[in-house]
Amino acid sequence: MKGAILAAGEGSRLRPVAGGMPKPLYPLFGLTLLERAARCLRSAGCEELVIVTGYASDQVRSRLERALGEGARWVRADGWRRGNGASLLAAAPLLRGEPFLLVMADHVMDPEVARCAAEAARARWAELGEGAALLLVDGRLEDVFDLDEATRVRRRGDRIEAIGKGLEAFDGVDAGVFVGSDGLLDALAAIDRESGGGEVTLTAAAARLAERGRLLAVPLERGWWVDVDDAPAARAAAARLLAHATASGGDGPVARHLNRPLSRLVTRALGGTRVTPDAVTAIAFVLMGLAAAAFAAGHPALGGVLVQLSSVIDGVDGELARLRLAQRPAGAFLDTVLDRYADAVLVAGLMAGALAPDAPGWGLASAAPAAVWWAGLAALAGMPLSALMKDRMRLLGQVEASRRYDPLADDPAWLRWIPANRDGRCFVVFVGGLLAVPWVALVLLAVLTHALALGRLAWGYRALQARRAP
Repeated sequence: MKGAILAAGEGSRLRPVAGGMPKPLYPLFGLTLLERAARCLRSAGCEELVIVTGYASDQVRSRLERALGEGARWVRADGWRRGNGASLLAAAPLLRGEPFLLVMADHVMDPEVARCAAEAARARWAELGEGAALLLVDGRLEDVFDLDEATRVRRRGDRIEAIGKGLEAFDGVDAGVFVGSDGLLDALAAIDRESGGGEVTLTAAAARLAERGRLLAVPLERGWWVDVDDAPAARAAAARLLAHATASGGDGPVARHLNRPLSRLVTRALGGTRVTPDAVTAIAFVLMGLAAAAFAAGHPALGGVLVQLSSVIDGVDGELARLRLAQRPAGAFLDTVLDRYADAVLVAGLMAGALAPDAPGWGLASAAPAAVWWAGLAALAGMPLSALMKDRMRLLGQVEASRRYDPLADDPAWLRWIPANRDGRCFVVFVGGLLAVPWVALVLLAVLTHALALGRLAWGYRALQARRAP
């Protein structure tokens, strides 16, 4: 399915914060509004994009043509001042023939919204082929930013019977995402002919389809969106982007209550820079290596602080990728592998420190080197099991494959607070370092990681057996 982006408006109300910059080029955390719209459509499966420009067309295209790649086709709408419908008509020759996903460049949204529209299009393909159009309708009115400015919608069953800003009785608002069709383009063309060179808007065409019972409502039940018309809307969009990016849904208790508030500050500071998520992954790994060196050199307090700092920074790479809509399997793979190496390096540093003669802070450990070796080997064996078992649980269908394993929701209550997921392990070493008892932290790593693994094994085995019972 093709995707179309309307990026033709002047955006005069955004000028106080955008200055002389065309609205599609306004950046949020290093990504322009137009790039965000394009990435949302591509995440929904739109490989070919039709981008309609108008105001400052040459500037917008020259700035982003390379970034949006060969899959983008550019259309200049000379009649953009006559409304967004007139702008879309300029691209009609490229869009006729099959349904297309249509978004506005100034609607910042959760990619889930575009995916919801694509799913609805596949489910109602036949009706679209007969000239109907789909409109995503948000009935969660309490969550709509600047409800007074939104285009209102009244539904009857799965169809929209009325649409317009002045509608008094309404049960939802236009979320700014259509699945267009030849029927929508025909309605726009008719309005264009009747207007005598006047205004042509998408809302007018939608209203015409609604009168004929051909505008279908797709209830928006997940995801969020903000129409970025002015400075307050831009700030609201930035806040929702940051909140969405820093809510991973798979955190342990330490990550949720300590690390995330701190990593959110770092992510917000880095959002507009050129620092990449992979670079942040590397920084977290280096910090863990420095922590291991500090423990090995007999500086447990410094080692503990560096471990916790690495744990916080380890959350920033994913947040930064989500903030820029730049999640990549390669990045997740790199992060996973470096985390396992970092864990091994940390245990090696703890063991080296414990085995050093007269090392400060190690107490009985220096007198029992065999116990150090056994604790280290047990920790090395137990630490990777947390990530391994969470992945296996997901692959076996114990949790939905579309989301991360969430220890605080998916583990049974008696396992949730064992600090043996990675955030908990780092915190144990942090506290052990500050208290100058890193030997105790090493033993706890050995005990806690296996306690969690065996607990998950017992619980998971019973759950899978019960699921397969006749």
